[in-house]
Amino acid sequence: MGGCAKGSIEVAPGLGIAQRLIEQFGLAGIDDVVIVSSNPSPYEQYGRPIIPDVRSGMGPMGGVEAALGHFAGRSDATFFLPCDLPRLAAEELRKLLNAFDPALERVVYARTSAFFDHPLCSIVHNGLLPEISAALDRGERSVGGTWRRLGGRAVVIENDDAFLNLNTYEDVHAWRADRKASE
Repeated sequence: MGGCAKGSIEVAPGLGIAQRLIEQFGLAGIDDVVIVSSNPSPYEQYGRPIIPDVRSGMGPMGGVEAALGHFAGRSDATFFLPCDLPRLAAEELRKLLNAFDPALERVVYARTSAFFDHPLCSIVHNGLLPEISAALDRGERSVGGTWRRLGGRAVVIENDDAFLNLNTYEDVHAWRADRKASE
């Protein structure tokens, strides 16, 4: 989207997607939320710590490495979400939380009932930080490929609509038109 901060797209007047997702985390019982972004200015308004990538130009895997490093020693695992999911709700977050056992799991990630994987909607054991760093050293950038290689487990979430993501301006316009039509 040409550098647009997708998390700041409004889902309601004055409410950006990122703020809505922060609220959904709270409803799911997760209050320690950070934003991983190398461009902090669009997200400063949300009052959460903003963590830059440790390595620039690595895409989402760079963000995974930064967040795991931030939460290492503070918790067993880190919950990841992309900032372009305007419909994702606490119910879906709780389903992933309930599926993750830090004593048994390394990674769980969302899969819709249509068998479409959403690897950026995941919970990752913080002990995987060295493996993520090594993967980046090897040039690995595919989050989904990395989760599969590390034995990640897909958790099927029946609400496919919750995973609508906004990747283009056309997606945003279609989503807004759909919202207006349903009001």
